[in-house]
Formats: sequence, structure tokens, C-alpha cells
Amino acid sequence: MKELITIIPARLGSKRVKLKSLRLLDGKPLIGYILETLKKTKYHQNIYINSDSELYEEIAKHYGVNFYKRDKLLATSESLIDDYLYDFMKQKPSNYLAVVNPTSPFVSEDFLDNAWKTFRDGDCDTLLSCENIQTHCFFKGKEINFSTKGQHPRSQDLVPVQALNFAITIFDCNKYIKNYEKNKFGVYTGKLCFFPTEGVECIDIDYEDDFIFAEFVSRFIKLDKTNFEPEYSSLADSIIKSNMDVSI
Repeated sequence: MKELITIIPARLGSKRVKLKSLRLLDGKPLIGYILETLKKTKYHQNIYINSDSELYEEIAKHYGVNFYKRDKLLATSESLIDDYLYDFMKQKPSNYLAVVNPTSPFVSEDFLDNAWKTFRDGDCDTLLSCENIQTHCFFKGKEINFSTKGQHPRSQDLVPVQALNFAITIFDCNKYIKNYEKNKFGVYTGKLCFFPTEGVECIDIDYEDDFIFAEFVSRFIKLDKTNFEPEYSSLADSIIKSNMDVSI
């Protein structure tokens, strides 16, 4: 039995962005970004594309990874992730399963390897990637990470809200299977831990606007513009030189 298998889910019938993982992002199929990154990792080397379409089998061959044909009943717009993961775990046994989404094209190989090491060396049953959002948040009109019964707290003092982005999710397969067979769900099995993305790794493509934004980011990265010194107006420069406090 394999210790760790990593899958990339790629359902053909995406609705919010048509044929999303096959759409070109800066001249390269979206799914190609995560495949190339996974190939550079240390730990995620047993890789499968999990799809209902044979089109992805050709992509898997091109990138030198495995292909798993998902039953079309597990690839409809009503299908749930719990179901197709259970199917894969039963058919391709392993101790642990990592699910890496092609909708997070800018995650790095270090991020993916560090997620696995965090899971491996920790005590959680399910690792979920998230974006830590440290701002004043409401849900259904009710504040969730601060109180309106008092002075307005500074954002830097707030407890971040953890917004799941599923750039990577890692499961203990044995515990997932047991939970699924008992309760018919598995994604939130056992003890959960959260692994944050940062910077451009937080970009998660769900909608057309996300894709357009990612297109600009990809071109920016290709120009090697991610490491640069900040520039200021002449007025700001004089303030900085005089060591004045410009915090808001």
C-alpha cells in the first residue's frame, strides 16, 4: 500500500467557468500549472488526475502522471467531493490522500511539501488549506470575529477568519473511509487542522473575474516582478526620511 497518493480533481462539466482546468492561463492550460509544480515536489510523486473524461488521460500521459477514470455519476453538478474521494480511496488504497486543486495555480512546491510535513508530523486527521483573513467579518448580519458592543477594534488585533480554499487537503484514508461508511461524509473527518496560504498562493479560481485576475498575476510573475523595492511620491519620501509615523 502506498503511503501517500496525490490526486488532482478535474471534472469536465465545470459551470461557473467553462472547461476551467483546460482553459489557457497566460498560454498554458490551468491544470498544467499545478502538474508542473507537483512534479517538482519531494513528497507528492504518486500523482493521479481524477476525472470523468478521457481528455484528461491524454494530459496525464503528457505530464507523466497517472489517470483515474471517475464514474460519470460521481462527476455531475450535484456530485459531492465526499463521494468521489471515497470511491478513489477504495479503488486505489493508500495510507493518506492529498487532494490538490488546479484552481490554485500559484502554490509552490515548498507549500505542498510543507503541508504534507505538517500533516505527517502532527496529530490531525484532516488538513485543510485556508486563507487567514484578518478583517472585520459578519455572517448573516452578525459579527463573528469582533464585537460591536464597544469601540471599533484594530484589524491587526482581530483573530483571523479561516476561509477554506482547498488548495490542498490531506486525509487519513482509513479514518475517512470509516467515517464515510458510517455517516456518509468524509471531508471533515476527525481532528481538523488548518494550513494557510499566503500571497499569490491565496488566488483560487472559481469565477470568470478570478480567471481574469489570475491572467494578470501570471504575466506579472513571468516578468519576475514579484520582488521589488517600494516606491513613493517625493512627499512620502521626505516623511519616511524624517522618520515620521505614518500608520493609520
